[in-house]
Amino acid sequence: MVPDSGQAIYNARDGRSCRRRTQPPSGGTAAKVWGVDENRQERLAKNESLFRTLNENIGGIASDLGGSEPFEFICECSTSGCYERLSLTLPEYEMIRQDGTHFVLADGHQDIEIEQVIARYDQYVVVEKDGVAGLIAEDDDPRH
Repeated sequence: MVPDSGQAIYNARDGRSCRRRTQPPSGGTAAKVWGVDENRQERLAKNESLFRTLNENIGGIASDLGGSEPFEFICECSTSGCYERLSLTLPEYEMIRQDGTHFVLADGHQDIEIEQVIARYDQYVVVEKDGVAGLIAEDDDPRH
């Protein structure tokens, strides 16, 4: 389960605290953050935001239908042709969506250059966007 927004978020693999990086690492430039140029980060973040918008519509329908059974959401990875289905209950999806930089992906679909895994589950992973991608994800969040 993803922690409440007031709690620290930890990397599932090594237990280190995950912090959103909006500044380039020391010695970096504004054009490159963690080895990925801003244009690529923006394109990847926009792809993921598109899938998040689709899932927002699915979440709205799920909310209207009610019930506690899982619904099929779409992987929110940056691959434009990915439509892998992920089974989540509405409360699980809502927990992820509390933060505009968090996305639900099929395990293995994460791109370590723009995001980091903050939680792992049987059917999916939750990632947090970093750097430029994180800023774009927050700006494109339909809930804010």
